[in-house]
Amino acid sequence: MSIAGEGKVQVTVAQGAQEGFAGLHRKAVEALQANMMHGERVEVVILGPSNQAVIGTNRRAFIFKKGFMAGASFGAELTSWDYRNLVGVQLHTGMMSGAVILQGPGQSGSKTSTWRNKDDDPYKAPNAIPVTRPFDKAQTGVASLRQRIADAHAPSQPTQQTSPGIATNLIADELMKLAQLRDAGVLTEEEFAQQKLRLLG
Repeated sequence: MSIAGEGKVQVTVAQGAQEGFAGLHRKAVEALQANMMHGERVEVVILGPSNQAVIGTNRRAFIFKKGFMAGASFGAELTSWDYRNLVGVQLHTGMMSGAVILQGPGQSGSKTSTWRNKDDDPYKAPNAIPVTRPFDKAQTGVASLRQRIADAHAPSQPTQQTSPGIATNLIADELMKLAQLRDAGVLTEEEFAQQKLRLLG
């Protein structure tokens, strides 16, 4: 699904996020059109009360807040974090309500009670939204965001542009380790040969 406004970026929505996207407030869609980059796609939507939402794209996470309860009287705000700048996402659940909290530098947590009217309650905190029962859609969305954050922090694979001398030394070190494992009886001769072929191939 794609939505485009005049002179704005086309918002592309992955199939699994279309139901949540349809529940976003009009101002949230307009804010996304104004802030998303070409090639960015909405993949996760977690809806909260008072038109609040966490929106995860293939590049970053947004939090949308609107209205008086969010501390944005007659307006709205959209905050974003690249996944590599987040360290986690929490889902707190209570008897009737809970909160989804994005954890980043300087924003590691928030109060999770929705009954307070302070700047760090989930209605107003810039890195959290309140959620209500049933929590199953929020749990699915949080799991998807956690995976995206983990992927962003995963070490990158070594590139093939490593200089030949360094690559040769790395392979030699690995071969020595394999030989030690073979000599210690951890690897059979056949397993050693397979691993050697893998390294040299």
